[in-house]
Amino acid sequence: MDTKKILLVDDDPDHLALVGRYTESLGLSFRLAASGNEAVQLLREEAFGVVMTDMVMPGMDGMELLLHSRQEHPEVAVIVMTGFSKNYSYVDVIKAGASDFIVKPFKRDEYHAKLNRLFAERALLADLRQAKEKAELADKAKTEFLHTISHEFRTPMNGIMGFTELLLDMELPKQQREFLEMIDESAKRLMDLLNQLLDFTRLASGGKDLHLEEFTLPSFFDAILPALEQKAKAKGLPLRLAIYHSLHDKVLFGDTMVLGQILNHLVDNAVKFSEQGEITIEVVAYEASLPDSILLQFNVTDTGCGIAEAHKEQIFAPFSQVEDYLTRRHEGAGLGLALCIKLVRLLSGRIWVESDEGYGSIFSFTARFSMANSIEIP
Repeated sequence: MDTKKILLVDDDPDHLALVGRYTESLGLSFRLAASGNEAVQLLREEAFGVVMTDMVMPGMDGMELLLHSRQEHPEVAVIVMTGFSKNYSYVDVIKAGASDFIVKPFKRDEYHAKLNRLFAERALLADLRQAKEKAELADKAKTEFLHTISHEFRTPMNGIMGFTELLLDMELPKQQREFLEMIDESAKRLMDLLNQLLDFTRLASGGKDLHLEEFTLPSFFDAILPALEQKAKAKGLPLRLAIYHSLHDKVLFGDTMVLGQILNHLVDNAVKFSEQGEITIEVVAYEASLPDSILLQFNVTDTGCGIAEAHKEQIFAPFSQVEDYLTRRHEGAGLGLALCIKLVRLLSGRIWVESDEGYGSIFSFTARFSMANSIEIP
């Protein structure tokens, strides 16, 4: 499209000729149309960047031409020329989609200023669109790189962990065993990080499908609680579970893998930042059960260092932790909570934190599950 080619439309031949001279003096290409119907035909045959149309014309008037242009040629800007009519107000033409208006009679400088503003806005929008496309491509390249590199790291890491495990099964001197145990622990932490990176890039690219199954909350926690308790126990922290009594017997239908990932990240976080006290997982009904689904709220409470009000939003950003000093004291890439946001959305929920610095934190999220008796399972 020629973004500076102008279609001038007016049933007054003298005024049309005058605006044509104004346009020619500015070095711009243009065509003339004596009616709205003629303008419609030219719009079909040629590409224009701007339509300058009179408002009051016999047959198709300026408002009808404006509405036609917005529907059939939305990329074309329309400037209304009017000496003003009682039929339409300035508000009417702007609401109908006009880019601007100019009141007859007007001077060449005013006409020039209107066009320059329009062309400048169009150039700015083009630059913004190009910048947005570049940013999206860069983000896609970053995501693909993270996915590729983390995936390629897993093969040698599996080898390191496998052979370390074989060596630990042998009879070894005490010091060698201690060294191997440190290698094993470091390898496991690195593998956890790689898995987080893979999960994050997969979720960022929309590549996560839900795997739905029937479950009850007691059976779900029987499966995941031992591993969570082991993490807490390694730091001397008891892990307590409280399920609201009316939820014990409900048969739910949803993705337990996603739910388990969220709780795993939140308990990891709670253990990492708690030096004493305890960790608590609580499950309550967030709203009255609907005929076919229920919204549950999960709370993970810790007795850690807490979070200042100013940092509560920051902690959910990827690769972020609360303070630089915490980043040095506690290991991790700062991906856990960013992953939780994406995972919680898969379960049609939301996540938030309540915390006072120095007094621990409560990380809460909601998740919607179907009631199994309302689902036909193939």
